Amino acid sequence: MDFSDWLLNEINKRGWSQAELARRAGIPRQIISNYINRQREKPDSDVLVSISRALNLPPETVFRAAGLLPPVSPDTEYQEQFFHYLSQLSPDERQEILELLRFKTERQKDKKPPSSTPSRATKPARSALKEK
Repeated sequence: MDFSDWLLNEINKRGWSQAELARRAGIPRQIISNYINRQREKPDSDVLVSISRALNLPPETVFRAAGLLPPVSPDTEYQEQFFHYLSQLSPDERQEILELLRFKTERQKDKKPPSSTPSRATKPARSALKEK
């Protein structure tokens, strides 16, 4: 997907017009129109940063969509989004998120099925069965 299609998709996902994106980004509507109509080949870095703020996306996401950064794995993209949103929270809210993550990871450890290696308590019982 090229930048024009990507940008139009992002606008449509939000139910915005080109003018609305331009207003939120603080840039002229004609610039957005030029990108969508493929009349501007190389996007301007400052404009991309403004678009990323307006869309509330990490700048890296917008720069990649514009072809100015190489693609990354979905995990890396996910981490970039996570840190982008996390950076918008207050220190107290970040601490809450950290505590929630700790809680969830500990809970996941408790849910893991027991390993296939028998425990020490069951080994003697199995040995006794073999001897009979």
